[in-house]
Amino acid sequence: MKLPSVLNSLPNKEEMPMDIFQGSDNAKQWTKFARDEFAPILYPNICRSLAESYQSFGYVNDVKEFTGMQKALIKSIGSLAMYFAASKIKSKRNITDERLALKEALAKWGADGLDNGNKMYGSGSSLPDMGDLAMYGVMNSVNGSRTHDEMILGKGNDSDADEVVLDWYLRMQEQMR
Repeated sequence: MKLPSVLNSLPNKEEMPMDIFQGSDNAKQWTKFARDEFAPILYPNICRSLAESYQSFGYVNDVKEFTGMQKALIKSIGSLAMYFAASKIKSKRNITDERLALKEALAKWGADGLDNGNKMYGSGSSLPDMGDLAMYGVMNSVNGSRTHDEMILGKGNDSDADEVVLDWYLRMQEQMR
Protein backbone atom coordinates (compact mmCIF):
# COMPACT_ATOMS: atom_id res chain seq x y z
CA MET A 1 0.00 0.00 0.00
CA LYS A 2 1.38 3.36 -1.03
CA LEU A 3 1.34 5.98 1.73
CA PRO A 4 0.31 9.55 0.93
CA SER A 5 3.36 11.73 0.34
CA VAL A 6 2.74 13.61 3.58
CA LEU A 7 3.50 10.37 5.43
CA ASN A 8 6.39 9.37 3.17
CA SER A 9 8.09 12.68 3.90
CA LEU A 10 8.36 11.86 7.61
CA PRO A 11 11.57 10.00 8.42
CA ASN A 12 10.24 7.71 11.15
CA LYS A 13 7.43 7.26 13.62
CA GLU A 14 9.30 8.90 16.48
CA GLU A 15 9.66 12.13 14.50
CA MET A 16 5.98 12.38 13.51
CA PRO A 17 4.17 15.33 15.02
CA MET A 18 1.33 13.50 16.76
CA ASP A 19 -1.20 16.30 16.36
CA ILE A 20 -1.24 15.36 12.66
CA PHE A 21 -3.04 12.18 13.66
CA GLN A 22 -4.97 13.06 16.72
CA GLY A 23 -5.18 16.02 18.65
CA SER A 24 -4.66 19.70 18.34
CA ASP A 25 -7.74 21.73 19.19
CA ASN A 26 -7.60 23.13 15.67
CA ALA A 27 -7.63 19.62 14.13
CA LYS A 28 -10.54 18.62 16.34
CA GLN A 29 -12.49 21.76 15.44
CA TRP A 30 -12.17 21.22 11.68
CA THR A 31 -12.71 17.47 11.87
CA LYS A 32 -15.96 18.19 13.71
CA PHE A 33 -16.87 20.87 11.16
CA ALA A 34 -16.24 18.45 8.28
CA ARG A 35 -18.40 15.77 9.87
CA ASP A 36 -21.21 17.78 11.46
CA GLU A 37 -21.57 20.83 9.23
CA PHE A 38 -19.85 20.39 5.87
CA ALA A 39 -20.83 16.82 4.94
CA PRO A 40 -24.56 17.34 5.63
CA ILE A 41 -24.51 20.45 3.40
CA LEU A 42 -22.65 18.62 0.65
CA TYR A 43 -25.26 15.85 0.45
CA PRO A 44 -28.18 18.01 -0.80
CA ASN A 45 -25.79 19.53 -3.33
CA ILE A 46 -25.10 16.23 -5.04
CA CYS A 47 -28.84 15.47 -5.11
CA ARG A 48 -30.26 18.84 -6.18
CA SER A 49 -32.11 17.21 -9.03
CA LEU A 50 -33.01 13.67 -10.01
CA ALA A 51 -30.38 13.87 -12.75
CA GLU A 52 -27.62 14.80 -10.29
CA SER A 53 -28.83 12.17 -7.87
CA TYR A 54 -28.70 9.60 -10.68
CA GLN A 55 -25.17 10.74 -11.52
CA SER A 56 -24.16 10.09 -7.89
CA PHE A 57 -24.98 6.42 -8.41
CA GLY A 58 -22.69 6.18 -11.43
CA TYR A 59 -20.21 4.18 -9.38
CA VAL A 60 -22.42 1.08 -9.59
CA ASN A 61 -21.41 0.75 -13.24
CA ASP A 62 -17.97 -0.31 -11.98
CA VAL A 63 -19.26 -3.04 -9.66
CA LYS A 64 -18.68 -6.28 -11.57
CA GLU A 65 -20.82 -8.33 -9.21
CA PHE A 66 -24.00 -6.47 -10.25
CA THR A 67 -25.94 -7.50 -13.32
CA GLY A 68 -27.09 -4.86 -15.80
CA MET A 69 -30.61 -5.08 -14.37
CA GLN A 70 -29.34 -4.66 -10.80
CA LYS A 71 -27.30 -1.63 -11.81
CA ALA A 72 -30.30 -0.03 -13.49
CA LEU A 73 -32.53 -0.67 -10.48
CA ILE A 74 -29.96 0.57 -7.97
CA LYS A 75 -29.36 3.75 -9.98
CA SER A 76 -33.03 4.51 -10.54
CA ILE A 77 -34.45 3.59 -7.13
CA GLY A 78 -31.38 4.78 -5.25
CA SER A 79 -31.31 8.13 -6.98
CA LEU A 80 -34.99 8.69 -6.22
CA ALA A 81 -34.44 7.80 -2.55
CA MET A 82 -31.37 10.05 -2.35
CA TYR A 83 -33.28 12.95 -3.87
CA PHE A 84 -36.04 12.68 -1.26
CA ALA A 85 -33.56 12.17 1.58
CA ALA A 86 -31.68 15.30 0.49
CA SER A 87 -34.96 17.20 0.63
CA LYS A 88 -35.43 16.08 4.23
CA ILE A 89 -31.91 17.19 5.15
CA LYS A 90 -32.52 20.58 3.56
CA SER A 91 -35.70 20.94 5.56
CA LYS A 92 -34.10 19.78 8.82
CA ARG A 93 -31.21 22.24 8.41
CA ASN A 94 -33.40 25.07 7.08
CA ILE A 95 -31.47 25.18 3.80
CA THR A 96 -33.35 27.05 1.09
CA ASP A 97 -30.42 27.32 -1.34
CA GLU A 98 -28.06 24.36 -1.13
CA ARG A 99 -25.44 26.02 -3.37
CA LEU A 100 -25.37 29.12 -1.18
CA ALA A 101 -25.07 26.99 1.97
CA LEU A 102 -22.16 25.09 0.41
CA LYS A 103 -20.50 28.29 -0.75
CA GLU A 104 -20.77 29.70 2.78
CA ALA A 105 -19.32 26.52 4.32
CA LEU A 106 -16.41 26.55 1.88
CA ALA A 107 -15.86 30.25 2.60
CA LYS A 108 -15.81 29.51 6.34
CA TRP A 109 -13.14 26.84 5.81
CA GLY A 110 -11.12 29.22 3.62
CA ALA A 111 -11.45 32.23 5.91
CA ASP A 112 -11.21 30.59 9.33
CA GLY A 113 -9.54 27.22 8.69
CA LEU A 114 -7.02 28.46 6.15
CA ASP A 115 -6.82 32.06 7.40
CA ASN A 116 -7.75 33.44 3.95
CA GLY A 117 -4.83 31.58 2.41
CA ASN A 118 -2.23 32.75 4.90
CA LYS A 119 -1.83 29.20 6.18
CA MET A 120 -0.46 26.50 3.93
CA TYR A 121 -2.76 23.99 5.66
CA GLY A 122 -5.43 24.25 8.31
CA SER A 123 -2.81 23.00 10.74
CA GLY A 124 -0.89 26.24 10.26
CA SER A 125 2.20 24.29 9.29
CA SER A 126 3.76 22.80 6.19
CA LEU A 127 1.99 19.48 6.84
CA PRO A 128 -1.74 18.82 6.94
CA ASP A 129 -3.38 17.59 10.12
CA MET A 130 -6.55 15.57 10.74
CA GLY A 131 -8.68 18.67 10.17
CA ASP A 132 -7.21 19.01 6.69
CA LEU A 133 -7.63 15.31 6.02
CA ALA A 134 -11.25 15.36 7.20
CA MET A 135 -12.14 18.34 5.02
CA TYR A 136 -10.30 16.90 2.04
CA GLY A 137 -11.94 13.50 2.50
CA VAL A 138 -15.44 14.97 2.53
CA MET A 139 -14.74 17.13 -0.52
CA ASN A 140 -13.06 14.31 -2.41
CA SER A 141 -15.93 11.92 -1.62
CA VAL A 142 -17.98 13.65 -4.30
CA ASN A 143 -15.17 13.67 -6.86
CA GLY A 144 -16.64 13.26 -10.32
CA SER A 145 -19.92 14.95 -9.46
CA ARG A 146 -21.16 18.24 -10.84
CA THR A 147 -20.94 19.71 -7.32
CA HIS A 148 -17.26 18.78 -7.04
CA ASP A 149 -16.45 20.22 -10.44
CA GLU A 150 -18.35 23.48 -9.94
CA MET A 151 -18.00 24.29 -6.27
CA ILE A 152 -14.61 22.82 -5.41
CA LEU A 153 -12.66 22.86 -8.69
CA GLY A 154 -14.39 25.90 -10.21
CA LYS A 155 -15.14 24.19 -13.53
CA GLY A 156 -18.25 24.58 -15.65
CA ASN A 157 -20.76 27.29 -16.39
CA ASP A 158 -22.01 27.56 -12.81
CA SER A 159 -18.56 27.42 -11.23
CA ASP A 160 -18.24 29.24 -7.96
CA ALA A 161 -15.09 27.92 -6.30
CA ASP A 162 -13.37 29.70 -3.43
CA GLU A 163 -9.81 30.39 -4.66
CA VAL A 164 -8.24 29.87 -1.21
CA VAL A 165 -9.98 26.51 -0.85
CA LEU A 166 -9.12 25.49 -4.43
CA ASP A 167 -5.43 26.23 -3.86
CA TRP A 168 -5.47 24.21 -0.62
CA TYR A 169 -7.45 21.36 -2.25
CA LEU A 170 -4.97 21.02 -5.11
CA ARG A 171 -2.06 20.92 -2.63
CA MET A 172 -3.92 18.25 -0.64
CA GLN A 173 -4.38 16.22 -3.83
CA GLU A 174 -0.61 16.28 -4.30
CA GLN A 175 -0.07 15.22 -0.69
CA MET A 176 -2.39 12.24 -1.17
CA ARG A 177 -0.46 10.88 -4.17
